[in-house]
Amino acid sequence: MSLANYRLDVRAALTAPPPNLDYVLPGLLAATVGALVGPGASGKTMLLMQTACDIAAGAPIGGGILTTGFLNGEGAPVVLVFAEESHAVIHHRLQAAIQGMQSMREFKSASACSALAERLSKNLHIYPMGGAARDARWSVGRSQGDAKVMVEACQGARLVVVDPLRRFHAGEENDAAHMSAVVEAFEGIATETGAAVILSHHTNRNSALAGAGELASAARGSSALTDGVRWQANLSAISDQMASRLGILESERASFMRLDIAKANYMSMPPPTVLRRDSTAGTLSIRQSAPTQARKRIPRRTGATYDSESVRGRDAG
Repeated sequence: MSLANYRLDVRAALTAPPPNLDYVLPGLLAATVGALVGPGASGKTMLLMQTACDIAAGAPIGGGILTTGFLNGEGAPVVLVFAEESHAVIHHRLQAAIQGMQSMREFKSASACSALAERLSKNLHIYPMGGAARDARWSVGRSQGDAKVMVEACQGARLVVVDPLRRFHAGEENDAAHMSAVVEAFEGIATETGAAVILSHHTNRNSALAGAGELASAARGSSALTDGVRWQANLSAISDQMASRLGILESERASFMRLDIAKANYMSMPPPTVLRRDSTAGTLSIRQSAPTQARKRIPRRTGATYDSESVRGRDAG
């Protein structure tokens, strides 16, 4: 390797405007690696499936939780590798993820639904590998044949999802050197394909017990994972304080989650988004403010009235 290949042309950088940054999701750039962290059974897989459907369709058919403002209307290829799920389970989850399209005006006609199905068939590349997890695992290192196969499968993708990360390496999660190497391996895939790569990962037990699942440090194992990725989103349970502030009954608390962008190297940190989980389908949707909730007028030239929470159901707590 020669460093000369990486040297920045300073004169050009000083005289020409910089290129636009290519965001796949808020704060997540193309050709970089991010992580989605949360407890087991918290909805990580479903959220990733819904996000993938949005990007593949070019429309918020999965709810637009992470994709609003980042869809091109034409759709783009997405690769999802699920190491723990069977074809039957993913079949159910895929149908659940696109249920929201039924209420969208642009997909009311049979021809529009047919065109959408064709677009999803073309752009969604889903590999459920439940029962064959050993085929998904490779030793960390760019020369490994399995990693090469992964790169080939992901060529041209806008987004690559790996779920869960633990099934894709055989090393020690608490070893900083090994986890740095894991991140580097996926950085290689991101660089070679141009795709954003999201690694699904679990929270550590201490963070879950302490009610600190929204923090970047909540990721299980060595902090080298969080240090190495450029973006991290966290799914976690809402606290008693947040539930009380939002008027959520104790009997309904288990149906709500908070989604935080816990780390973002290329954007300012946004407030959390409160999500509601469907008890039957398992899909996640942005919590809407209750109609009876007190409203607060914010002085603006237009005189518009807004909810005291943001329109995306976010709460800064």
